[in-house]
Amino acid sequence: MQEAVENNIFSQRLALYLVGSFAGLAVVMVFGGLYGVLSELVGHRRREIGVRMALGATRRSIAGLILRQSSILISSGLAVGLLLAVGMGRWVNSFLYKVQPLDGLTYASVAIALVAIGLIATIFPARRAASIDPMVALRAE
Repeated sequence: MQEAVENNIFSQRLALYLVGSFAGLAVVMVFGGLYGVLSELVGHRRREIGVRMALGATRRSIAGLILRQSSILISSGLAVGLLLAVGMGRWVNSFLYKVQPLDGLTYASVAIALVAIGLIATIFPARRAASIDPMVALRAE
């Protein structure tokens, strides 16, 4: 009987492993994508950041500027993702085991995890922007 049950849920277990693998890959892509976009943003705004620092902006205010811009990207991406997830919930219902498609705890924990990942990806470009030497940035072009 146990063997029959295991054979019956094998496809569900396989689907769970596949979805989990794709979710892990998606997290890596979110981290890399956000890091790349913010690094490119800092690179394009290097001269502006140099002017700001030459006029008296602190390293902390420059890092805060980059963190604020990244939080806009993170929150808008999270909002769109949550809306799509709610809309697609009934289609993935067959993959779910003892979890409702609109489980609030799952949505909240995923949102918190994605915000944390986004903020970690933001730290590196923000630190790089804060460490720009104003004289070097103003001379470069």
